[in-house]
Amino acid sequence: MVQTNEDWWNAAKLMGYVDSQQEMNLYNDSLDKYTQMKNFSMWGPTRSLLFWSKFYMYGALFKWHFRFPSANFNPTRPGLEIKFACEEAEKLGARTYFLGAEYD
Repeated sequence: MVQTNEDWWNAAKLMGYVDSQQEMNLYNDSLDKYTQMKNFSMWGPTRSLLFWSKFYMYGALFKWHFRFPSANFNPTRPGLEIKFACEEAEKLGARTYFLGAEYD
């Protein structure tokens, strides 16, 4: 089980040459369109607005508190470890379940 969706993996598997998180960070903008959670609008605009405002406020506080040097830090973005896990599962012929952000 991996914390991403199948669309993200289909885009990330084309990057077979990426071997470090720094290289992976260069492609975050193009991969982010596959990681956006789309199911918050079902609760209405007020609840969605409240969620996203808390989400970004907590993220800013987290970055400020721990002083992450990279502006690319996003706790919901799949990283290099997910890419390596999917590659190994594919090599072994294991069944992969894409659970997305709900896996958290």
